[in-house]
Amino acid sequence: MRPSVASSTSPPRVDASTPRPARPMFLRQVSGPRPLDIRHVAVFDGTGHPSEANGVHNVARALTREQRAAGDQARLVLLARGNTPSIADRSCPTQVIRLKGPDLRGHTLRMSSGNVEELLVGVRDNTFFHIHGGREPMLPGLAWRLRRRGIPYALTVHGRFSHVYDPDGRTVKRNTALYLRLFERSLLEGARFVQALSDEEAVIFRRIAPRARIEIIGNGAYSSSHDATPPRPMPRGVSADYPHFGYCGRYAIEHKGLDLLLEGFSSYCKNGGTGRLTMIGSGSARTDLVQMAERMGIAQRVQILGPSFGAERDALLRECDYFVVASRFEGVPLAALEAALLGLPLIVTAGSGLRTLVTAEKAGLPIGDHSACAVAAALHNAEKLSPDEWQASASAAHAAAMLRCDWAGIASQLRAAYLG
Repeated sequence: MRPSVASSTSPPRVDASTPRPARPMFLRQVSGPRPLDIRHVAVFDGTGHPSEANGVHNVARALTREQRAAGDQARLVLLARGNTPSIADRSCPTQVIRLKGPDLRGHTLRMSSGNVEELLVGVRDNTFFHIHGGREPMLPGLAWRLRRRGIPYALTVHGRFSHVYDPDGRTVKRNTALYLRLFERSLLEGARFVQALSDEEAVIFRRIAPRARIEIIGNGAYSSSHDATPPRPMPRGVSADYPHFGYCGRYAIEHKGLDLLLEGFSSYCKNGGTGRLTMIGSGSARTDLVQMAERMGIAQRVQILGPSFGAERDALLRECDYFVVASRFEGVPLAALEAALLGLPLIVTAGSGLRTLVTAEKAGLPIGDHSACAVAAALHNAEKLSPDEWQASASAAHAAAMLRCDWAGIASQLRAAYLG
């Protein structure tokens, strides 16, 4: 739901300023109706968040379902560290490979030969790998092995590089930037293409891997092929205790900027803000967030809930007036797109990947920078909106999501890029 995302009726945007990698013999004949064997590869880190709460996994699941509906033989492959994931979603064929390679600080340095062979079982001349993730030391080695065998792959980083540079392009994480240029550059430049979820992410990729082929294709929020077309939100005014701010996602404090959210909300309250905040999420950091709210003296104004999914989650979000994303780095959070479909205006940082859209489409309010002060200012600005202004913003958020976030169209764009 961003202006950088190609709509479901338009072709993906390609960075043509750099040469595309040489097309190998592999897949040259797979240009007609023959089904592809598409393997979406993602990492399960075993840190306590269920797979169903992992946005990257949910993107891969959505694409797998769409591609299977279109006639391809798609599946999800989870490379699992630590605890074996329980797979509740049986609509998406899922293979779990337990990683056995050397480990450092929670990261697998390289996949064992046995793991690689397990991943490549049944590979044919119509197999295509779609790797989801970044800043994973084992991925460049895996990509090298795929290239040696002439097996093509695409890469979606899902915002994993976004914290390396600030919105003005200054390097924030120098060691990480150096690591990416030295080690993961080959991962990007050896791919058939790299999917950027936003213009902002594409700029980062060009800095790290100038020769990478980049296609800008966004995330989805609904499927026109699997689901009924999402209805327009029921007419409603603002809540009785307006403004009611909402958040839904993993309780990953640094990544999701949840410290900025609570500190900003605290400042907002101390400076006359009258709203409240509801947070929905998974992970052990929930206890830390509760303690943070108590220390800041805002516990009576903040509700920090456990995980919620589907209709139950939607019912909670419909009680809110705004959806807030204070992330420092992100691909494009699915929960924010889904909140927009429910008619919630978005309040977002640049790190969310959504600020350009929200500003251009008047679909909410931007957060000026990654600071508690900027969060507080955005919350105050939200409180100042009149009911009519809020309704216009809510309608714009829903319209933007409907236009740009159909998984069926996104899957079609990706398939064309696989073969391009």
